[in-house]
Amino acid sequence: MARRIGFLMSTTATFTKKALGDFGLAQVVFDVAVLDSYLQKGVEVKRTRTVGRIKSSSWSLDFGLAPDEKTIHVSLINLQQNLPESERAHWLSHADGSHFSENFLKMQSSHACIDDGDLRTWGQAEEESLFD
Repeated sequence: MARRIGFLMSTTATFTKKALGDFGLAQVVFDVAVLDSYLQKGVEVKRTRTVGRIKSSSWSLDFGLAPDEKTIHVSLINLQQNLPESERAHWLSHADGSHFSENFLKMQSSHACIDDGDLRTWGQAEEESLFD
């Protein structure tokens, strides 16, 4: 297992280095349930162990499968170039932010200041509030 983790970390580091030069490679994560409506409509959805493709009569989209198969991920460039505008709301409703800080995303998207508790040194415990 340690070998597998080392390989994954190396692949991830290499990919991240490449994505720093090509932002379109950045990945967006979706709940695998995003595929359900296509499967129910009979749209072709194929996969291997780790990658898949949705292929309708007018568009196709490649995606990666997470090891636990609960999420899939797609590059920003593929979403922009291959996913029709009419499909985007459906995909956005399945965006998976479970590995992200909701407040940080709000800060990044609106430059808003968010009250998220007192600033403290990394590793220092959060102080108990009298109001919690």
